[in-house]
Amino acid sequence: MAIEEDFCLLGVVADEPDYKFCWMINQELELNFEKIDDLELYHPKLNEDQQFTIFVFDDEDTMATYRIIKNRSDNGYFMDELKNLDFLVHIQGEIYEDQISAFMQSVNTLPSVRMCVPVDLTRLRNKERLLLW
Repeated sequence: MAIEEDFCLLGVVADEPDYKFCWMINQELELNFEKIDDLELYHPKLNEDQQFTIFVFDDEDTMATYRIIKNRSDNGYFMDELKNLDFLVHIQGEIYEDQISAFMQSVNTLPSVRMCVPVDLTRLRNKERLLLW
């Protein structure tokens, strides 16, 4: 898995609403994701704003910030080319492959998660949407 920039991106397919998915991660992985104000972005093709639910966890031990972004809004997707994914996990900061692998393995053990996989950033056309932080 190549780690580009100072972040990596994971994709999750899960059968739960966003708040319950984050609650399950907090319970099972003993993390502290918190909901923040929705992420509002302008979509030029739609010519309108989109709002996405976002949860954040700052890991002070590893100096990494984890963001869970709901990939769907009422009027489209956060990442149009990743329509098959329900959530995106944006991990930024001091990140290491073993740490990312351990996180993916843990998320994959959650009952409602069908898969948690790395996203190949080189194949994304809308990568600027990931450079907001």
